[in-house]
Amino acid sequence: MRKRVFFSVLILVVVLTTLLAACGKSPSTTTTTPPTGTTTPPSTTPSPTGANRPQYGGTLTVVSPGDILGFDEAFNAVWIVISNHLTNDELLTGDWAKGPAGSNDYSWLSNGNYSWASKGASVAESWKIVEPGHMTFTIRKGIHFGLNPDSAASKLVAGRELTADDVAYSINRMLTEPTSYWRTAARSWTDSVKVTEPDKYTIDVAGSAVPNEAYNMAAYVVDFLSIIPKEVVAKYGDMRDWHNSVGSGPFFLTDFVSNSSATFKKNPNYWRTDPVGAGKGSQLPYLDGVKMLIITDTSTLLAAMRTARVDLVQGLTYDDAQGIRSAQLKELSYVPQGLSHISMRTDKQDLPYKDIKVRQALMKATDFDTIVRDLMGGEAVAESWPITPMPDFKTAYVPVDQAGAAVQDLYKYDPAKAKQMLADAGYPTGFKANIIYSSVGTFNADYLSVIKDMWSKVNVDLVLQPVDFGVWNTIWAQRNYPDLFYGLMASSGTYRRCTNFVGTGVGWNLSYVNDDKALAARDQMVALFNAGDDAGADKVNTDLMPYVLEQAWVIPTPVQNVHTFWWPWVMNYRGETSPGIINEWQWTMYSWIDQSLKKAMGH
Repeated sequence: MRKRVFFSVLILVVVLTTLLAACGKSPSTTTTTPPTGTTTPPSTTPSPTGANRPQYGGTLTVVSPGDILGFDEAFNAVWIVISNHLTNDELLTGDWAKGPAGSNDYSWLSNGNYSWASKGASVAESWKIVEPGHMTFTIRKGIHFGLNPDSAASKLVAGRELTADDVAYSINRMLTEPTSYWRTAARSWTDSVKVTEPDKYTIDVAGSAVPNEAYNMAAYVVDFLSIIPKEVVAKYGDMRDWHNSVGSGPFFLTDFVSNSSATFKKNPNYWRTDPVGAGKGSQLPYLDGVKMLIITDTSTLLAAMRTARVDLVQGLTYDDAQGIRSAQLKELSYVPQGLSHISMRTDKQDLPYKDIKVRQALMKATDFDTIVRDLMGGEAVAESWPITPMPDFKTAYVPVDQAGAAVQDLYKYDPAKAKQMLADAGYPTGFKANIIYSSVGTFNADYLSVIKDMWSKVNVDLVLQPVDFGVWNTIWAQRNYPDLFYGLMASSGTYRRCTNFVGTGVGWNLSYVNDDKALAARDQMVALFNAGDDAGADKVNTDLMPYVLEQAWVIPTPVQNVHTFWWPWVMNYRGETSPGIINEWQWTMYSWIDQSLKKAMGH
């Protein structure tokens, strides 16, 4: 029987925090010759004529599965401040021309793509890595804060030009505000950063050269920061009230009703033009606006999609997809980036999991093929840890069939051999184990019941201990559990920091791994990335993966496909979720609505 995989809104939000997981202090390394990053300014060539030429106008209606819980990144993490992804710009972002709309080098299905090659210019038209932890940015001339005539905060700024002073202010505010996630997650790094302005359009940002701290430059400063005007904070104290929203982005936030909707209207003076495709050179955005409906109930969401009350829905599970799949709708099915796995206390000497033979025996006692086929309808892959096989991370992902015979053997179900391995480890009659998991939804209990049955065949008595989400989340954050824990792992985008098996960061390395080889590889990867060497960092990761997989530090859960559906009148959209690091909804500036097609389809 196919079962529904339940991804709660809160759990999905937790996935986004992977961008900030620290993996411990790393030694300094020799500085290499750094590269310079730049992109050509957007073309101003008129749009070509033809059937595929983008049309201006219309409102795109989308769905958020959870409420917008904040509007100021100095008080709420960037993944909470959803609206800023539409109203504000960052220094850099994912290069839209390298996604499905252009060269298709990146899918934009991950919200954590750190790769330097994926970066595109935004407020900064060019950038340079001076040395690890030290970057300079040349600010694009002619960008203005949007002037929303219905907003007092916007009229206060009066549509003035955005300069290096605004960037410096925005960075320094995040470095010093006590409630900023930068400050709470990476205090030693924030203490080290100095921001200077050589001139009106240049920013110099220099911080710690310690590799794991220098890595923050690529996340926080580069593609993890909304540029804001200081006048608004000076007058109102902060931007926590949605009415204070002011940015240089493609849309204005014009209305918000908690747990109901958010309304965005076009910024008619937005600076960016379409970089690729039939609309190359056209002024963005194409849409008159975006309506974000906050719908937490799945049946209501599916009904809204079937009746075209919404134009698209993202991230549906297998069963939910069956409820709306039709010849009328376009669909993308893909492997997501993060999920929960069975973690274990490898650090406790009185527990079996310190012994690699026990961990490997539990792998052999798990029938991955049956789980994929019977529990997940065949739309899943067993190879899901420490990163999933997302296309954006293909240069770092190592499939099991390329990881060596020992790893391949671990994925072959063999309870007789597992029993022998347990006996060899000193557990001839097995042992009792307790696993804590979140009671949200039905999948966790269904899945772990299957595991319980499989492990019983090798005399491991698995006791299931469900807890409510609040308790689960506290245990996850504190890594405070006694035996086994079914907990969320970091997303694919954090693999260069080995977040899932190195360090003591909040919520990560749930199996308490303390391995010198993994730590050394992490330090090497981070140092290479800090110097701009994507390929070198990925090579270290692929070399490390056979060793990591053989250690069996977690029992991985096969990852099931998720599904995105959209009505065919939504044009220049191919299922993208986030071009860059936590840039959800930013893709809306490139999409347009075929009004004639929508009318012809009766909507």
